[in-house]
Amino acid sequence: MGNRLANSNFPAKPIPPEDLWLQNQTFRVRQQLYTLLDRCGGGAFGSVWASSTPQGHRAAVKVFDLNRLRPGMNVNRLVQSFQDEVQMIYRMRGAERYVVHVYGFDFDAQRRVALLAMELGGESLQDRATNLHQISLKSPMIGNDFIPARERKHFWIQLVNIILVLHQHNIVHRDLKPANFVFFGSVLKVIDLGIAQKEISRYGVGQGLIGGTRFYSGPECLSGQYPVTSKADIWSLGAILYFLTYGTPPLLESFYPPPNIPPTRSSLVKNLLHACLQRNPSRRPTHQWLAQHPFTVGPAVV
Repeated sequence: MGNRLANSNFPAKPIPPEDLWLQNQTFRVRQQLYTLLDRCGGGAFGSVWASSTPQGHRAAVKVFDLNRLRPGMNVNRLVQSFQDEVQMIYRMRGAERYVVHVYGFDFDAQRRVALLAMELGGESLQDRATNLHQISLKSPMIGNDFIPARERKHFWIQLVNIILVLHQHNIVHRDLKPANFVFFGSVLKVIDLGIAQKEISRYGVGQGLIGGTRFYSGPECLSGQYPVTSKADIWSLGAILYFLTYGTPPLLESFYPPPNIPPTRSSLVKNLLHACLQRNPSRRPTHQWLAQHPFTVGPAVV
């Protein structure tokens, strides 16, 4: 589920008809009441809302709406997905510098929804990059890239640190994309572990499980051609860097720039894109290689 956890400073977007009934509804999550105010984002079976408690505290509440299940769909599988996400986030509670902090979770049996309350952030990385691009259009840009090089490097370092933490907790996310990272002040965090998996062996996880976001998820997540390992998140990181550089994910599923767009003048970024965006996972670098790369640890911004 891709989300934009917006605060009250962001304009509200139109609410899809299937979610209109949720607006201004109040739900109890672990003895705390939350009133859903503004819809921030959503996916196939749920949505995320900027919410408020009676004490005036702001929070984000993810709502899994079981009423939206179509005939023949497995309700137990959706509930298990919700429970898996909760367990993974709770397992990473010591890593809240990198992963969204969760306040609690609950089920409302009468209204058939599962609820996950968490800290409320600001812009997503998707929105921040788009806004930076618009600002850059009003002033001379350095090179040919989508956002200024200094901001790109700053975002990259934080992204590398996040996937290092996921890897240390033996988690393969499978669906890292700009919409799943949100700024909490200047700090970037991953907010959605909806289809993340625990890596159960060195050979892969969930070989029969297909899912993710095309172009951002490793090709093996959608094709099943290769086992899904932590190398899937290496592809995703390369795809996000590609977006920050060219303004689009790698639609040709390669490290080459989009048609009619000149390649970045940064040799370090070219090297990272070439290394990460390999269709064969075994040809992608390790997490440690990314952490030690000159673009990650060196002073250069291009």
